[in-house]
Amino acid sequence: MRTALRLGIALLLAAGCNDNSDWNGPIDDAIVVNPGESIQAAVDAAPAGATIRVNPGDYVETHGAREAVRITKSLTLVANSRIPESRVRILPATGQRQGILVEPENPTDPDVDGVVIKGFTVEGFPNNGIWLRHVTNFVIEGNESINNLENGIWPTLSTNGEVKKNVSYGSKDSALWVEAAENVRVVENDLSKSPTGLEVTVSNDIYMEGNDVHDNVVGVGLYHPSGAGLPPSEWPPSPFRNWQLTNNRIHDNNMPNEIQGGLVSALPPGGGVLVLGVQDVTIGDNTIERNDFFGIALIDYCVAVDGTDNSCGNNPPYYENTTPEDITITDNTVTANGGNPPPGVFAQFAGDILSLGAVDSCASGNTYADSFQSPALPPC
Repeated sequence: MRTALRLGIALLLAAGCNDNSDWNGPIDDAIVVNPGESIQAAVDAAPAGATIRVNPGDYVETHGAREAVRITKSLTLVANSRIPESRVRILPATGQRQGILVEPENPTDPDVDGVVIKGFTVEGFPNNGIWLRHVTNFVIEGNESINNLENGIWPTLSTNGEVKKNVSYGSKDSALWVEAAENVRVVENDLSKSPTGLEVTVSNDIYMEGNDVHDNVVGVGLYHPSGAGLPPSEWPPSPFRNWQLTNNRIHDNNMPNEIQGGLVSALPPGGGVLVLGVQDVTIGDNTIERNDFFGIALIDYCVAVDGTDNSCGNNPPYYENTTPEDITITDNTVTANGGNPPPGVFAQFAGDILSLGAVDSCASGNTYADSFQSPALPPC
């Protein structure tokens, strides 16, 4: 992280705009983009701190860059949409890989400070729908990411943000992935039809609340750093701490895994919450149901990957702690999971709560029927 962690005052101010249909901002002062015009041209021309409002229609940017819209300064970008009745859709032109990318203009520049992206439908990009790199004080709210084939919404290397009330589905990695980030709230999103619905890696102070995560291979993946997409030189300082998963609905994550190659292809279908070799996680007050393999699973990263090729023995992970540790599981309703596990050795572990090798962890006040715990989790 190239900027210090801030208190997020700008974030709170920006979050005051909650629903596009109830806009109370200074419309006369905003830059307006209409169908047939270029969103990127308006972004380039706008001064830092400006508001750009985009009217409904389909937008295909023809400037030739690999991203449809690139933001490199403080900016509020708002779609005048009322989903599903009217949309502002950003669609790929030939050769474009990303939908909306927010990052500093140059690699050595300070983080982009203060960005709001609200109300857009970003659809059909080969890589990412909405991607943030080195951004602080951001709000990503009320957007749709549809069939963007790497990740739907991906805040990475960023701090002090809120990802709220978005819909994301149809990716081949994660519908929403928080990576190498600090102090990010993930709230009331609908995440589906991806290998992992909601993923977190190599981050600190991540708060996940009120999300509906369903119809993925794995609903929520809290993954060991070996699952990160960034080299260790770009990670924030370890250890990675304080991931809170509270009051979410995580259900029916039974999509077949059709990905070929890599760690994503190894995810077994039917997982609710997979805690894979990470530490300091709180799982509380969630409803986790009808996942065919497990509701909640705490698994040592090396136990998970060594079963087929001794991956940890042959190639020890850079981040050596692979054990689920300091995991608190309280007051969850974990029911009707494990009814149709993948074939083979998985069947013996199927159920509501699975714990293999967790240490200094506990469980209390949960409603569940079946569990496999070795060692057994003591009460909290």
